[in-house]
Amino acid sequence: MTIADHIDLMDLAPFAAGTDGALFARLRNDDPLHWNEEPMGPGFWSVTRYADIKTVAADAETFSVTQGTQIQSRRAEGEGARSIHHVDPPEHTKLRGIVTPQVRPVKLKALEADITAVIDQLLDDAASNDGIDFVSAVAAQLPLVMIGRLLGAPLEDCPNLLRWTNQMASEDPAYSEGPQTAVRARDEVFDYFRGLERLRRECPADDLISVLTAAELDGVPLSRGYLDAYYLILMVAGNETTRNLLSGGVTVLAENRQWWDHMRENPNKIRVVVEEMVRWVTPVISMRRTATRDVEMHGKTIAAGDKVVMWFCSANRDERVFDDPDTFIGTRFPNEHLGFGWGAHACLGSNLAKLEAKLFFTRVIERGLAIDVLDGPDRLQSNFFRGIKSLPVTVRAHR
Repeated sequence: MTIADHIDLMDLAPFAAGTDGALFARLRNDDPLHWNEEPMGPGFWSVTRYADIKTVAADAETFSVTQGTQIQSRRAEGEGARSIHHVDPPEHTKLRGIVTPQVRPVKLKALEADITAVIDQLLDDAASNDGIDFVSAVAAQLPLVMIGRLLGAPLEDCPNLLRWTNQMASEDPAYSEGPQTAVRARDEVFDYFRGLERLRRECPADDLISVLTAAELDGVPLSRGYLDAYYLILMVAGNETTRNLLSGGVTVLAENRQWWDHMRENPNKIRVVVEEMVRWVTPVISMRRTATRDVEMHGKTIAAGDKVVMWFCSANRDERVFDDPDTFIGTRFPNEHLGFGWGAHACLGSNLAKLEAKLFFTRVIERGLAIDVLDGPDRLQSNFFRGIKSLPVTVRAHR
């Protein structure tokens, strides 16, 4: 038995401590297809190398999402109609195509002024305080307001969107009392968006709820189940990616302050730094598939029906692809990271998340501000999202 055999990726302690990178480095080198036992489950294969993860993510016929994308065999939307996360092509392609035009870069460009206005208000509020929790005051608020605006949710309802997102994103004790917390949150989400949907059917607006209520799949209006699942996945994904990217980005910049100086001296290169933040943070740590047939990989057999987990955080530190992968390099280019997944199920909101992050750091620089981290991050207990629950900072004039 090797050291790698003792690695248990269901143990959340290394993820909460931010030390999981050492475990994945060992797996990539010694056991790139790693079998992991699972409490209350059949166990799963872990795929940790960049090339292998791209192979799995790109082959929907062999590695299906229909049995779930989390390690545990459950679906956030429940047992009704599946969300776009849990259907394979060609059904997935058709469902995804309904919203894709609304989140393309050319469409999102029209939102830049709105995003900047929200950022400026958040920075005004932050700079007027001696210290803030960056997560609750900034990182959670920016995507919350913007996804609420895209969906058509009134601003006063955004705190509920945040609470529901937290309760469904993990079972961290700070947000959850167990699986039933997520079930209750899901039901509340469905009820809430059904109410907004009724309003949009009577009076359509320029928002995603109006787009979805008018959409058809194979010539038939979207079913109740499809609509519920779409609202839920857009709410959670729209919040988690940007929040984790911003909080993780500020954390790594505190440890590598030269990149703040680099952005001040090269504001046209901020988007390159943001791409490195995506690689470094990897907001979505893992995604699961289920094998539809027997597959040979690294001298082992993945049997039909086995769970296969892609660890994107490991792919993004794979020394076979990235030079000096454990160093944050803000000039890294090209940067072919898998921070937002790969293949048909790559993150639908990646363009929005990167735009929000780019505009945030741009406005911090343009306004001559500095963000000082006062204490280490309190990380989410999760092997699904790379989240930070709190991060104390001050926002002040740069000297």
